[in-house]
Amino acid sequence: MARILIHACCAHCLAKLLTGLKAEPSAGTPVVYWYNPNIHPLLEYRRRLKSVKMLVERAQLPFLADESYGLVDFCRAVHGQESVPERCAQCYALRLGRTAQVAREQGFPVFTSTLVTSRHQDHALIRAAGEAAARIAGVEFLYRDWRDAAPDAQLVHMLYHQQYCGCIFSESDRFQSTSAHLWPPADPGRT
Repeated sequence: MARILIHACCAHCLAKLLTGLKAEPSAGTPVVYWYNPNIHPLLEYRRRLKSVKMLVERAQLPFLADESYGLVDFCRAVHGQESVPERCAQCYALRLGRTAQVAREQGFPVFTSTLVTSRHQDHALIRAAGEAAARIAGVEFLYRDWRDAAPDAQLVHMLYHQQYCGCIFSESDRFQSTSAHLWPPADPGRT
């Protein structure tokens, strides 16, 4: 049976994608791949990588990884294009381009990404980046809209669940309007 390379950015999205793949009997045997130079700061990167590794162990799946912290690569890729959707398009192209290359090098005929499970991502941009990367590498990109897939609760039990996409810009977008961690607190009755 063929194998499918899954680009994974977090444990919860990976669990959703695995649920979706169960309905795709021809998709092949999944192998999980980690490459996420967009995730910042470093401690956030480590939390997400640890959770993916723990899920992979629970699911007994093969795992490939580029664990180098990619701050410089990501910043170079989005420099001058820091706004949405430009930075997202560059980020998808960076990550899916590398995943397609690894798929080709490792003999995977097809790859996909946990990005297709997110309600917060631009699916048209993901699909375009995945298909472009697939054409260049000579492999296939499997796009399915798995936003409604439910993660297996046992796989994600007690695993870290992030609060923003991953890049430092999305962290700013997510928390800019909150009063979390400000002093004095916005509500004097709370500390």
